[in-house]
Amino acid sequence: MNFVALDFETANHRRESVCEIGIAIVQDGIVREQKSWLVRPRDNWFNSMNTRIHGIDATKVADAPEFDELWQSVSGYFEGANVIAHNASFDLSVLRHVLAQYELPFPELSYACSLQVARRAWRGFPSYGLSALSQRFGISLNHHAAGSDAEACAHIMLRAMEAHSLSHFGDIEEAFGLRIGKLYTQGYIPAGRIRPEKKKKPSLHSMPLDLSRVSKSHPLYGKTVVFTGSLRSMSRAEAQKSVIEAGGHSSNYVNERTHYLVLSERVFLNIEQGINNNKVQQARRLTSGGNGVTLISEKEFLNLLQHEVSGGS
Repeated sequence: MNFVALDFETANHRRESVCEIGIAIVQDGIVREQKSWLVRPRDNWFNSMNTRIHGIDATKVADAPEFDELWQSVSGYFEGANVIAHNASFDLSVLRHVLAQYELPFPELSYACSLQVARRAWRGFPSYGLSALSQRFGISLNHHAAGSDAEACAHIMLRAMEAHSLSHFGDIEEAFGLRIGKLYTQGYIPAGRIRPEKKKKPSLHSMPLDLSRVSKSHPLYGKTVVFTGSLRSMSRAEAQKSVIEAGGHSSNYVNERTHYLVLSERVFLNIEQGINNNKVQQARRLTSGGNGVTLISEKEFLNLLQHEVSGGS
């Protein structure tokens, strides 16, 4: 069981804005070493929200090397390696983007996501975030310090493998139904679920609407609602249908007419870790420009939806 756990911290919303790299090296099932490096992003621009999360700003990396210089000494850890990260889709995307920015070739590596593994290794936990899992398993963590995050990620993966009696990195696919991702010179294959063929989800247009109880007193009446992420309580189409039946409007796009952006649990947790998808970024841009978009959780949306009304319009 040999692998390298990886964590990136970024200066702003751009994936290539690396400001810190952390790794933990696992050999024969034991965390042998932890390393981290500060990195100066090419434009050295830091978003204040990112700085609040990891504590790094432009002054702290002023004398640090840029990524292309640092990569000369760290690339050897990744070439031909098995790599893991907690929410690997983010960290591997950061790696691809920053390599592309400096026109550097991709290393040849295999990778897996410890977040996806944890969700299948231990069913029913309230949270699978790095902080929550570290606290549950007594793993030391200085959250959002890249080296500490990488080491915690390594320990979580090792515990999951031990819990399911796995001894090789490649066992992840069969044991957890997860495809191991690949990065190679010409491109990449994303890690993810090995899915059986799924039935087509019902669309909003295929569902009958009941507008008999539309009321102007409903809090969603006249409001435009956008959803991001997969809801636990209902499908996207069912959620859109419920908004329309409450007298509101449903859209797939965040713009000046949007009143509410409903966040799935996963999107909400990602925001806490500083990961904002395109809809969240657009909502925040509009809010800073004076067009208020209210971000609400799935639970808050359900509370609005179940609001008692005084009767028809």
